[in-house]
Amino acid sequence: RKMISALDARYRLAESKDYEVKVAFLQLAISARCREFYGEVDKTLKEVVRMKYLRPLYTALAQGGLGPGTGKEEEEKTLAKRVFTEARDSYHPIAQRVVESILAKHL
Repeated sequence: RKMISALDARYRLAESKDYEVKVAFLQLAISARCREFYGEVDKTLKEVVRMKYLRPLYTALAQGGLGPGTGKEEEEKTLAKRVFTEARDSYHPIAQRVVESILAKHL
């Protein structure tokens, strides 16, 4: 977690305007359960509508950060469900179905 925070402090990856960089960094933050970045994950999922970016973030959240079986995945899963409920109508119908399938598979 310290390494992820240090990377962001140095390069401001969570604030990147390049979604390739931002989403890759946020996936890493989710997998390490760096909660301080969950607000940025929420914001990103609500402002970006391309499956290319939605799929990896929702998958990381639905898998629960450190992954299934750790017993610590509820916060990420709750975030995934809440954000999807709030952002669903802004997504293309195909994106809605893909995210629904990700959530159904992991939740």
